[in-house]
Amino acid sequence: MAVTEASQQGDDCRVIRPDFAVDWPQTVRIFVGMATVTLSVAAGFAAMGYWPILPFAGLEVMALGAALYASARRSLDTQVLRLSADWLLIEKGRRRPEQRWQFQRAWAEVVVEPTSGSGVRVVIRSRGEAVEVGEFLAPEARWGLARELRSWIGPMGSALAADR
Repeated sequence: MAVTEASQQGDDCRVIRPDFAVDWPQTVRIFVGMATVTLSVAAGFAAMGYWPILPFAGLEVMALGAALYASARRSLDTQVLRLSADWLLIEKGRRRPEQRWQFQRAWAEVVVEPTSGSGVRVVIRSRGEAVEVGEFLAPEARWGLARELRSWIGPMGSALAADR
């Protein structure tokens, strides 16, 4: 889990990013290398008369490219949590905030919900609204995130009372 702390105008801030970081130029080199090998082998078989292999090799290269692109995009997911004396602001997106939620700090709570298997979801709830955070993290990293967020936000109302 990559969680960084920052402070802006007296607010506490946590930035959550996936553990994996994809280097785009390296990903392109891997794709070009795999595509070259796959299409060279397919071209060799096509030259021997087995031409039906070419469309399947093309589909394989396209599927590989789509998977690498999706993986690279997921590595850019970012969640920013800003905590002030009265408010908790959650922003999610890639490169820039695409979604925002704002909760009153006094009513915000961190809930850990079990999922199928051994996984968990970390959810911040307030007044009937819920936002999952850290969904791209490994299950054990989610437990750590939940512990950190609980100490940071605190149970409903107690964190606010401690500040005043």
